[in-house]
Amino acid sequence: MKRTIFYLCILFSGMMTVSCDLDLEPKNAVTFEHFFKTEEDLFSVVAEIHGELRETLLSVPYHEYMGATIDRISGAASVYERLRNLDPNTVAADSRQEQWKKYYNVITLADLFMDNYHKAEHVDPERLNFCIGQCYFAKAVCYMYLGRIWGDAVITKGSLYSDKYAKSPAEAVIDTAIAYAHRAYDILPKYSEMRGIGGRVLVSKQYGCKGSAAAVLAHLYAWKGSLQGDSQALREAEAWCSRFFDPAYASEIGTYTLAADPEEVCQKTLVRTGEESIFEAEVNFYELSPGYFLPGTHMISYPVMLNSQREDVADAYFGIYLNTVNKMYRAGDKRRTAYFYKPDDPQEANTLGLAYLYKWRNTYYLQSSSAEPIFSNMDCNKVLIRLADICLLRAECRVKLGDMVGAADDLNLIRDRAGANLFPDADAGETDADLQLLVFREREKELLLEGQRYYDVVRNGNDYVRRELSEGFAALTDMDIANGALYLPVPRTAFTDNDLMIQNTYWLSKMK
Repeated sequence: MKRTIFYLCILFSGMMTVSCDLDLEPKNAVTFEHFFKTEEDLFSVVAEIHGELRETLLSVPYHEYMGATIDRISGAASVYERLRNLDPNTVAADSRQEQWKKYYNVITLADLFMDNYHKAEHVDPERLNFCIGQCYFAKAVCYMYLGRIWGDAVITKGSLYSDKYAKSPAEAVIDTAIAYAHRAYDILPKYSEMRGIGGRVLVSKQYGCKGSAAAVLAHLYAWKGSLQGDSQALREAEAWCSRFFDPAYASEIGTYTLAADPEEVCQKTLVRTGEESIFEAEVNFYELSPGYFLPGTHMISYPVMLNSQREDVADAYFGIYLNTVNKMYRAGDKRRTAYFYKPDDPQEANTLGLAYLYKWRNTYYLQSSSAEPIFSNMDCNKVLIRLADICLLRAECRVKLGDMVGAADDLNLIRDRAGANLFPDADAGETDADLQLLVFREREKELLLEGQRYYDVVRNGNDYVRRELSEGFAALTDMDIANGALYLPVPRTAFTDNDLMIQNTYWLSKMK
């Protein structure tokens, strides 16, 4: 207990010196020098890294709201309408700018670990590798988010570096994430062999393992290949996706299995540690309130919430119309009745014509002095990457590489699981020429409101950006996009005492 209290004290004193300009004080390393002594110390720091990573991953990046399939936003949540429409007075306003500090807090802790772990004595090499691998994995994830959200960003130089930082190009940020993900993959065990302190079995899918590192690599290479027009990177993405389906890699990467049907996706995969789930953020319903950790959780109302009525759906921040659901999911598609509550039952209609989201169903309530329990949070984890995502990501890469047969196979694997018409659906007039769009639509349907859609749009090019997002994006020129319109502005706090920091070109004129 004394050691834990001591660690928390130095953690908070250290974090106080980590401002958004990354002005790291060397005294942090001096303080940590007296802590890294045993295996227990190492695992304590790793636990803190994952605690910070958890808080970071449970926030909802603005881009996830911008890309979400939403028809209606309630008046109380009008700020999201402005955000989704790329309103500069909202996106760039000092009080609303998305902050990148939370990602750098994780990176800074990982840097501190890497600069000090060698001081620990008598640590089993396998246990040490596991801790080092967690640092690599956490840094890979954070740089992936930094590269996708801000593009150009800071690449840190270790805990002892105390000078000012300039941004590095977006390409370098993604390459840095790729390098750390490779290191993580090389050094980490597969999921079933993860062990924590004292060799205890770890079941959390937030901790890095070979599977989650491979999934992150697949997304990173797909992003790099698509945005940079790099066919070799696309081939790498396709290869990393394929490891999840190639029996030759099962003993190395671990076994992940598609859920039997969409109902199992809802009841097991999207709850926690399902066989289809690859990478999750742990939700602690005692701490996270009011439970908004995915775009979709803003849409949850009747019948998921206890004591809710049909018309209560009007009070949810976000809404999707039943007509939209009917257009997205054709008759026979099991996702229609798994993701939405009784969409064909006229007795369940409401006056606004809204569908009832049923994709996330588990809730946690606190007891109160009154008879009615108080909603605390969703009783599930935030699933960040699952096998259906990887399958359809491979389909997307295969289309871009000209492998239409392979892309169709992947598309049909997910359609068949959902009970949807297989490609090419003659009734819908589907051809190979439509395959890129059809794969995009399938990801839109399968991963509905899971936070992937904005990045799917960006990977597929400027025409998708202008067609699939809001009017604010439709008005962007190619030059606007080249100047960084699809990234968020660097937060103003990053400029504090740092004359090396610069704003990206598009947002520079929008700042007030």
